[in-house]
Amino acid sequence: MNVIYVDDEKLQHTNFRLSIEESTRVDSLETFDSSVEALKWVETHPVDVAFLDIEMPVMNGIELAKRIKKEDENIRIIFVTAYEQYALQAFGVDAIGYLLKPYSGEDIEKQLRKASYIREIPKVQIRIQTMPDFLVEVDGKPLMLGRTKQEELLALLVDRGEVGINKQDAIDSLWQGYSSDSIYWTTASRLKKILEDAGISNLILTKGQVKYINTEIVECDLYRMQAKDAAAICNYQGKYLEKYRDQFEWVQRRWEQLEEIKRSVR
Repeated sequence: MNVIYVDDEKLQHTNFRLSIEESTRVDSLETFDSSVEALKWVETHPVDVAFLDIEMPVMNGIELAKRIKKEDENIRIIFVTAYEQYALQAFGVDAIGYLLKPYSGEDIEKQLRKASYIREIPKVQIRIQTMPDFLVEVDGKPLMLGRTKQEELLALLVDRGEVGINKQDAIDSLWQGYSSDSIYWTTASRLKKILEDAGISNLILTKGQVKYINTEIVECDLYRMQAKDAAAICNYQGKYLEKYRDQFEWVQRRWEQLEEIKRSVR
């Protein structure tokens, strides 16, 4: 595996190299004392695993991890930290683990072994159409979403984009007046399985109680329209999730926003 280690304390670089030198899992190791330089390296070189110190100037390890994931979602992130493992949940980054300073070669090997077990996410093309109706394509083939509620939940998530929804938002938007949350969990579970089978489990991300669309990996007419892309606005014919427009208020509200965008550029 190709590994990078990022820590603004250069003495830690030597310690890491000495601790990792007997590992048979490492094909190459590059060390950086600057997050900016590390990011430049990731942009132009293959990297499998990134060990990132959290406390660094200019760009801390958490922000660097987010930037790295945008470059290549398959890079496994391991934080080097004084925090306990439970704190990783608050970082908002898909890290696979952590090294607690001071660490040993055995600790590093354990994290590398874990990284080697994680299956890479296939790089696929995801296209989502919301105008006039909802369609999801994976590498040019329609995604079969099955039951109506699974499609509705995904459509709602796409509508909310990076803002996302929590459980109560989804219930209020799709199942008004329904008192039990079991229908939400059942629908979300079925949708998750469909995305996993299609190789796009990273389409929906989770932060705390909120689920949201990973907008960085999709091509979507709604997002282009919201960004006031000239071609998207020109192609807009006044229809958005048409089969749901009379059913859900949130569709009507988004349609009104799109109409305003269209008017603003005339």
